[in-house]
Amino acid sequence: MCDTPLPDTLASIDLTRLRGLAGFLLRLGQLRVYEAFQSEMAGLGMTPARYSLLAVLHDNPMSRSGQIAEALRVKPSNMAALLTQLETEGLIQRLPDPTERRASLVRLTMAGEALFTTIDPIVHGLEERMVDMLEPAERATLMELLSRFARLG
Repeated sequence: MCDTPLPDTLASIDLTRLRGLAGFLLRLGQLRVYEAFQSEMAGLGMTPARYSLLAVLHDNPMSRSGQIAEALRVKPSNMAALLTQLETEGLIQRLPDPTERRASLVRLTMAGEALFTTIDPIVHGLEERMVDMLEPAERATLMELLSRFARLG
């Protein structure tokens, strides 16, 4: 069982059974991160999904949209809609893949790179504040365990 205190709003509800479930605790943590992200990015039109896609394209220019969707575990239809939004906003460009007729290659435009360069430090600052209660060794352990849990490592 976890001895981590829960937010005051949950203190009067018996969550003993749920506190022993990794999925429940991950969900509460995910909600906390999402709410902080939304608050930090208010007015910038940025969501975690949009940031993730921009980050992937920054680090992997000219990637196939299907590979990105698979890597981010996003349904292809949702990825297509997100790419269409970003393309309409002038943040990405889709190009035909010369080796695969039905695929497209995606890259950030100059505007997309500029936006990413602006928001990336904000996201990393938020990340630092979210985990500042952890010692460096605890932070490393958390990241290693989450990576294993997500099957990324």
